[in-house]
Amino acid sequence: MAKEALVIGASGMLTEVSRWLARQGYQVTVLGRDPVKLSRVRDGSTHPESIHLLPQDYHQTDGLRKAMGELVQKRGPMDVVVAWIHSTAPHALPVIVEELSRPEKCWQLLHVCGSGAWRNPPIELTSEVCVYRRVVLGFRCTDEHSRWLTNDEIAAGVIDALQTTERQMIVGQVEPWEKRPT
Repeated sequence: MAKEALVIGASGMLTEVSRWLARQGYQVTVLGRDPVKLSRVRDGSTHPESIHLLPQDYHQTDGLRKAMGELVQKRGPMDVVVAWIHSTAPHALPVIVEELSRPEKCWQLLHVCGSGAWRNPPIELTSEVCVYRRVVLGFRCTDEHSRWLTNDEIAAGVIDALQTTERQMIVGQVEPWEKRPT
């Protein structure tokens, strides 16, 4: 049986993460709002047959709940979920965890967060079958300047996190906080 992965927010900075998972033998469902961008994730992959598109706006809580239930019915339980979810959708992550935990099979959630998350504790989940891990995206400092991470740096950091068991990883740096880009 193939391993199943879900990548949320896959059509931007997580594109290469989706493609990497497909190269590792996963069947990868990519969720995002824009079907054209999602198609680009699949079409640029060396394993397009392993990437499945799920056009869905995670801000639409009822639609997301339905989509997650249908995903489990169609593809079976997930093994790993990589989720980049903006704070403008506060109900999205709890809905995803609730729906994907229904099969009661242990799975891993890699929650990708912006640099500000570093200043807050990780979220507490109520699922006993979901192993929650967090990746905090920082920035890079060079001499007097700082910059946000590139999509390639973000993808490399998330891929590194997928290959460890660390509860939290920081990609780039978050200190000194006052040097972050504005």
